[in-house]
Amino acid sequence: MTVVGIDGRLVYETIIRPDDTIIDYNTRFSGVTARDLKRGNNSVKSLKDVQNDLLGFINANTILIGHGLENDLRALKVNEIVFI
Repeated sequence: MTVVGIDGRLVYETIIRPDDTIIDYNTRFSGVTARDLKRGNNSVKSLKDVQNDLLGFINANTILIGHGLENDLRALKVNEIVFI
């Protein structure tokens, strides 16, 4: 999960550890490996932690631009909160 500002500056970046067991990392396309999601890795967070982080700086007045953004927000389960 990466968020950049309008100027291209990195605002937020982390890897989200899914709650369910991963059966295929699809590393060829995702670039993610089992090692990346190893517990204790400080750059890995739970979905709930990422939701809390995002909602700390994104709200209904924030302008978001991205390719397939609606799908990303749905996967993050924040689309209902952000688009009130």
